[in-house]
Amino acid sequence: MINCPKCSSEALVETPALGNIPLDVCPGCSGIWFDKGELEALLKQSQGGSPADLALINPRADGLVCPRCQDKMQRGGLVNPLLLVDKCQSCGGVWLDPHELELVKKLLGLSGGPAEVKVDRPAAAPVAPPARDVKAALIKIFSSAAAILGLIGVSFELYLYFIPAGSVAYAPSVGLSVASVALFVGGIFGLNWID
Repeated sequence: MINCPKCSSEALVETPALGNIPLDVCPGCSGIWFDKGELEALLKQSQGGSPADLALINPRADGLVCPRCQDKMQRGGLVNPLLLVDKCQSCGGVWLDPHELELVKKLLGLSGGPAEVKVDRPAAAPVAPPARDVKAALIKIFSSAAAILGLIGVSFELYLYFIPAGSVAYAPSVGLSVASVALFVGGIFGLNWID
């Protein structure tokens, strides 16, 4: 996938819209990138014979950056000195701005086919949900359970401590109180540690 030389944030979309030649079209500006030989082949299909010479007339080295090989393209006349296009001397590709294809065809006396090619932006690939971390999920489950059990144990010990003596058969236990507090604190620590 290559980016548009004018709209650098746009990726060119391949389309067989012109004579079944796979062209790269910008969905933003509708410019067309012709790899080496594609413009000649399209014009040959249109006119049924050998195409005109597509060498640049009065080329200047102030063109765009080639989307294929990243070299600086030359800007010059194509078929006519007034029809300025960008052509890469390294890979032979040609960039036509919107409506320049129609001008090329008019200058060569060709008819038929679309005046310009429009494409839609490709749909964005769906973002995959993040992979679940089983270890983190298990730590959260066990930490939650420990915090709840610790809270129940602490609550029960406080209940036994504050009720009148002799109203229940159980008495507060230091061991159970320490274990409950340890479970509660450990559970809270585990929940905060995993985030």
